[in-house]
Amino acid sequence: MGLVGKATSLLAVAVFGWYVTRIALVSLALFYPTAHIPVLRPRAQPPPGAVFHDMAWQEPFEYEAAMYVSTMESFFPHPELFFNNSERVWHVGPACLSQRRARVDKKLAIALPDAVRVANGTTLYAFLFVQKAGQMQPHPSLADEYAAYARAALTSVRLRQVSQKHALLSVSSESKADSTQQELLENEAWIPHGKARLSWEIVLENHRFPEWSFPLDLAPYLRVSKHSGRRGRPYIPLVWENPIAARAKHWVPLTNQTSISSDVPLDAMSIDVDVSLSGTILGWFRLCNYAHQGLGELSSPRALIQYSDSDVDNLKEMVYEVNPTMLAITIVAMALHILFEFLAYKEDVHFWSAKSGSSLQGISRSSMLMSFASSSISLLYLYDRRKDTNIVVLLGAAAGAIVEAWKLTKVLSISDILPFARTPSDAKPASPKKKSADSSVGQDDMALRERVQRQVDQQTAWYIGHLCIPAIVAYAAFSLVYMQHESYISWFLHVSLASVYTLEFIQMWPQLLINHKLKTVDMLPLTAFLYRFLLTFIDDLYALVVPMPLIERIGTLRDDVVFFVLCYQWYKFPRRKPAPAAVAENKKTE
Repeated sequence: MGLVGKATSLLAVAVFGWYVTRIALVSLALFYPTAHIPVLRPRAQPPPGAVFHDMAWQEPFEYEAAMYVSTMESFFPHPELFFNNSERVWHVGPACLSQRRARVDKKLAIALPDAVRVANGTTLYAFLFVQKAGQMQPHPSLADEYAAYARAALTSVRLRQVSQKHALLSVSSESKADSTQQELLENEAWIPHGKARLSWEIVLENHRFPEWSFPLDLAPYLRVSKHSGRRGRPYIPLVWENPIAARAKHWVPLTNQTSISSDVPLDAMSIDVDVSLSGTILGWFRLCNYAHQGLGELSSPRALIQYSDSDVDNLKEMVYEVNPTMLAITIVAMALHILFEFLAYKEDVHFWSAKSGSSLQGISRSSMLMSFASSSISLLYLYDRRKDTNIVVLLGAAAGAIVEAWKLTKVLSISDILPFARTPSDAKPASPKKKSADSSVGQDDMALRERVQRQVDQQTAWYIGHLCIPAIVAYAAFSLVYMQHESYISWFLHVSLASVYTLEFIQMWPQLLINHKLKTVDMLPLTAFLYRFLLTFIDDLYALVVPMPLIERIGTLRDDVVFFVLCYQWYKFPRRKPAPAAVAENKKTE
């Protein structure tokens, strides 16, 4: 068993190393597509006199930008008609775009044209033009071969998103409004929505590409100079509206009607839009492009494992809301989280599979009961909130609940929980082999462990009954009256999880108190706790990035305190050496 366990650990570490190496190589290919690194990323050397495509714009950048709103889908082939029927809503001067990593933000109130509001139309677009300073009066010069432009949709017909949470005991007007919204949700009202976030991005980073050898993912976005006789034909900087910046919460309904019709105008007069224009690097552009394509496949009905809209939004938030460096750290932290969680479960199962009889003395059964209750209720709560929970967190909670249930079977039996289920076989004397094993521990030591364990469990039960239960009842009443929940089941799971987290924080201390009184930590799987000690610090970083309920984030900080105390006990209390007679007896039985 020891050889198999070591081989399994080495295999897990090897898989982790391979995964991190692949991440590094993919990141290198994304951020530096033309880099030549021997062995790792070799590239064929171009022949002498080869032609390269360079970026057309040169630093310092003396360019300005303008954003127009129009109901037309394109400004070709009649630019005059487009500019006469569009409105300039934003202008950025040359001083703001002089740097490679420039960033400009502005909150705009874009008025809805009559063609959209009165006729209940759904086609409204935003166009961004960026070109050399001085060529945008009165309108951008489309004859400029170095001009960059992009388009983004400002309106879309989407399913009305209605929060299913409501006050369970309230019968006020708010409750009636909630019932109306619930009726709208049940009727699946598809209405026009306006986009409340526009994130324009421009790549002002120069990369030399061999002639007509652009990466396939960049080809749809690249434009080269129109002069066919010019050697090299420089390419225009990449400009786009980042598609993963806007999530479901950034689409705002434009009408409050229960149904839409071309005869009924929209209620909204304008759209409040947070607009930003930022200079970025090529790797970020390609990463977001790949993420957008991959998330589109995950939400497609053809996908083998189809993600919900909330899961896709959570993944968008993970990618877009952090910078590339933090995102790389998060990906490595996620890999470390999976590795240490697997190793901790493996060591836990290996430790507890060898436990029986007297070797269970000194282990707090109440702590294990609360750990099982916490993991089970946490799994049910996360499943109930699966729209706001990442799938990785949900699978980890399911694995933890299964392991805790199996561990509970090692220390408790049905006869311990239900006295009437005891059978005469439970009272039979132990076999000679078991007696010899028990004698190796020592009768005095066994009695001491049993006495300390019973005292600590009784003290814990007293504190729970006199302090925690009244507080839990008060919080449950407060949550039922003043907080909003989707249903009574959601309220019960929320209160249960909050209660279990409170009780578990108390119940995790009995084992530490037993260790303190016995001056030993031999009864615990220290290797598994070492992995969990490393895992809890990774969870702190993981909880800051991965979307999960707030109560789960608080639970990760709670574990830090307990593991600090346990590590101190591990350092202070030396491990006991087994007696020579016990070693000889164990070898004989083997």
